[in-house]
Amino acid sequence: MERTKGAQYRELGAVLKDRREQAGLTVAKLAPLMGFSTAKLSRIETGQTVIDVVDAVTYLGHCGLYRADVMDILALCREAERRLGYWLSPHGEWVEDSLNSLIYNEVTAVESTMYEPLLVHGLLQTADYARILIERPQWRDRDGVDQGVRIRLLRQKILDARHPAKFGFFLHEQALRLEVGGSAIMHEQMLKLLLVGALDHVMIRVVPTGSAFGGAFTVFEYKHCPPLVYLDTYRTGLFLEDKEFVDPFRELVSVISEVALDEGQSRELIAALAGKYDLRSARDADDRLEEEQL
Repeated sequence: MERTKGAQYRELGAVLKDRREQAGLTVAKLAPLMGFSTAKLSRIETGQTVIDVVDAVTYLGHCGLYRADVMDILALCREAERRLGYWLSPHGEWVEDSLNSLIYNEVTAVESTMYEPLLVHGLLQTADYARILIERPQWRDRDGVDQGVRIRLLRQKILDARHPAKFGFFLHEQALRLEVGGSAIMHEQMLKLLLVGALDHVMIRVVPTGSAFGGAFTVFEYKHCPPLVYLDTYRTGLFLEDKEFVDPFRELVSVISEVALDEGQSRELIAALAGKYDLRSARDADDRLEEEQL
């Protein structure tokens, strides 16, 4: 297993590498400008060696970036230096932020296990379902809503990657029964769950009503790095990295797995709900037609 300095340094290294490549610089060209060996610069970009703020400023300066372009990167560097074992990250659907930790870790994990007690998980949402949720905060204008929906759908592309990771979704039954946006939207949402759940690398299991395990969380597993836990909140996400924080959630996944319906039973329940939402949608359409005729 590669020795890394922490998840934030992996993210920071990936961001630095992206800026270097955008500047058209190779490791061999940038390393001597920094006074580093190519091996050290490579280790920085893979999160195996720390980089302090001064060196990060030098790195980004050689990439031709100005102060206004690097403040978020330097903030990440300072946060990584604190090494608390946990940190808050802006929610990637609320801000235009290439440093968004959630998206980075979704893409780099080899296995992700999610528990959602109240809503369908963002990686499984239809555009209409997502729009209803994203437009609820009154402070967002139409462009902001459109951007949020677009980012959420772009995140879902990892489910269709050429060499996809494994994804396990534990969705609470109440999340499937909570009607978001009306019966027609829920019918379409149930159909999407059935389609995505048929993929070999995706597991969708329903946690039946009567069982509760707290708030939503995600456990990210990596091939060469320790696991990471993400707790989703309204406009930020909390990442947990230290083993003492992470292990209880990995154990909780096993507990949830014991009570959740198996994949076959879950498909049957989702299909039954799809049928109910379809009938209800048809009745609603008939009622509206009758009202118009009156």
